[in-house]
Amino acid sequence: MKKLLLFVLAVGFVSIGIAQVKQYQPRDWYSTVVEKANHVKVAEQMPTYTAETNPYVGSGERVADLVIGETKYDLQSNSSMAQRLYMFDDGTMAATWTFGMNDPNYADRGTGYNYYDGTSWGEYPTERVEDTRTGWPSIAPYGANGEIICSHTGGVPGLQFSWRENKGEGAWSYFQLAGPDGQKDLLWPRMITSGENNDVIHVIAAAGNAATYEGLTMALLYSRSTDGGQTWDPENVILEGMGTDYTSGWGGDDYAWATPVGNTIAFVAFGGVKDGIVMKSTDGGNEWERILFYESPMPFFTGNEGTLPQCGGGDGYNAIVIDDEEMVHVAFGRQIHVDDDPADGWSYYPYSDGLVYWNETMDALDTSMVQADILPADWSDMYLYQNGNLAAWTQEHGEDTIVGVAPYYASLTSMPQLVASRDANNTKIIQVFYGALAVGFKINVNEVPLNYRHIWGRYTEGDGMFSEFVDYTDDSDHFFNESVYPSVAQNTQGGSYNILYMTDFMPGNSLQPDPPTHTPVLNNMVLLEVSPLAVDIDDPASQSFDISQNFPNPFTGETYFHVNLNEGSQVNMDVYTLTGQKVSAKSFGHLSTGTHTLSIDANNLPSGVYFYTVTVGENKVTRKMIVE
Repeated sequence: MKKLLLFVLAVGFVSIGIAQVKQYQPRDWYSTVVEKANHVKVAEQMPTYTAETNPYVGSGERVADLVIGETKYDLQSNSSMAQRLYMFDDGTMAATWTFGMNDPNYADRGTGYNYYDGTSWGEYPTERVEDTRTGWPSIAPYGANGEIICSHTGGVPGLQFSWRENKGEGAWSYFQLAGPDGQKDLLWPRMITSGENNDVIHVIAAAGNAATYEGLTMALLYSRSTDGGQTWDPENVILEGMGTDYTSGWGGDDYAWATPVGNTIAFVAFGGVKDGIVMKSTDGGNEWERILFYESPMPFFTGNEGTLPQCGGGDGYNAIVIDDEEMVHVAFGRQIHVDDDPADGWSYYPYSDGLVYWNETMDALDTSMVQADILPADWSDMYLYQNGNLAAWTQEHGEDTIVGVAPYYASLTSMPQLVASRDANNTKIIQVFYGALAVGFKINVNEVPLNYRHIWGRYTEGDGMFSEFVDYTDDSDHFFNESVYPSVAQNTQGGSYNILYMTDFMPGNSLQPDPPTHTPVLNNMVLLEVSPLAVDIDDPASQSFDISQNFPNPFTGETYFHVNLNEGSQVNMDVYTLTGQKVSAKSFGHLSTGTHTLSIDANNLPSGVYFYTVTVGENKVTRKMIVE
C-alpha cells in the first residue's frame, strides 16, 4: 500500500504565454520532509475515538452556501470520486453521499440522499437510503423516470442496489450483486446506466480489500445487467487489457466512469504508478478498447521491489468525460513517487503539485514527461505545460506561504471533475473543477498549522489552452472552511454547473491517516451552482457588430481582424495574459457604419497564446490569438 513520505465565479480573459507563468514559488523544505505512514483503503475500519460536534459548522453563519445535508463520516472517497450528483433532463437533481452520524463505529452508515424538485431541495436526511450498513454510493437515472444507487456492504452480500420507479418519491427497492466464488466481497463500486431508457446497469468494483483474485491484487471486475439485476452478462469479469498480462492489480477508488454518450461508455483506471488506462466501448460494453494515457516504467509494480527511482506519476484521483464527438478526456493529480527500500513499501511526496490533462488526440505520457520535480519553480520549462497537459497548479496569494498539508494522499491540486459542453458559439468546452490547496487560508489543528483546500475551476477547448484560475470558495464565508470531494453534475442546463462538495471547519479527515488528522466533526454537504463565461463567447447584446478571427493566426509581429458595425461606435481593444494582466490597450476612436480592417501589434509580446477583447460601445467580444 501507499505510504506518506514527509510529509472565479467571474472568468477573465487570459493566455498561456510561455514566458508569462505566474505561480507559487516553492521553498526548499517542501521536497525534504520525510514522514511515512501507511495508506490503507478504508472499507470497514472502525475508529475508536469520540469527539464533540464542531460548533462552527451548520450554525447558520454561512448563508451563501446551499447546504443540502450533513454527515460526520467524512471520508467520501479514498481517491477518485463516484457520480454523486445527477441532474435529470427535466432539471431536477438527486444528490448522494456517504452518511453517518453515530461515531465512532457508524453503525448507521449508508447513503445520504436529497432531491431537488425543480423549485427547492428537501429536508436534510436523518437516515440512510439502504436497509443495511453501506458506503461509497454512485447514483444514476434508471428507467423512464426512476433512479438507482449502488453502494458496497463490506461483506459477503457484495454490492447493494437501491432503486425506485419515480425519482424523488416512493419507497426504495433493493437487490444485490455478490462477487465471484472465493471473493464474494466487492468494494468501492462505480456505476452508470445506459440505453434509451437508462435501463442497462454497468458496474465496476474491486474484488476485496488487498485480496488476490485471478492472480491480481484487488482485481477490477465489470458486470452488466439489462433486467434490473436479475441476471448479469457479463458478471464479475476482468476485461481484456486489465489482467495479469498487463498489471499486478488495482487499488480501490482509483477508477471512475464517464457519463455515457449514446452507446459509448468508458472508465479511467490509474493508481498513479502502474499504467494509466481508459477502457472504452462504443457498443454499450460488448467490445472494449484499452487506451494507454500514462506508460509506467514498472507496469507490474507491487510496491515491494525497492527499485523505483523518484519519478512523476498520478495520485489516484482521476476524472473522465466523453464529449459529444465521443472523444475521451482525462484529468489526474500529478504526484511524485519513490520506492528505494523493498522492506517498507512505496512512498510519495505530499507536496507534489500539478493537475494533468489528457485527451485522445495527445500522446501517452510517461515519467520523463511528467518529470520528478515535486513543486516546480517554473512550470513553463516543463513538458506538461508546453504540450497542453497542465490544467492547474498551486496559486500564489500575496506573500503567504504553504504552512502544512492535511493528508488526503493527493496532489496539492487534485480531486478533479470534468464536464464537456458547448458554448453559445457551439465551441466545445471542457470544464475542469478540482479541490486544491488554498495558500493564505490556514488554521492550527492540534497545534499543527494546515492550509485549507478550496474548490477551483478552469476550462479549455480541448486544445490544452486554459482559462484563468477561479477559486469558487475564497469569499468571507469560507475563511475557515475545508472544501473537498467535489462531484459535478454532467448536465449543464441553462449554462450552469452544479457542484456537490463536503465542507467543515477542519482540514483533513477523521478517518485517516492513523492517527487521524482530527476527531469527528459535523460536515455539511453543499450544492454550489456556477456559471462560468466560456472562451470566445459573444455578449448577446453585441448583435450590432461582428468581429472576425484575427488573420494570420498564428502570427509574428502584426495581425489583423475585421469589425463590421451596423452603426457608428467607439471601438477599443485590450490584450490579456494568463494571469488576467492587461498587456496592451488601444483605442481606434469612433468608427463609422461598415466594415473596418484593424491591426494588432504584438512585436513586444512574448510567444504564446493571448486573448484580445474588442469593445464596441458597452458590448464586448473576445477572440484567441497565437503569437509565434
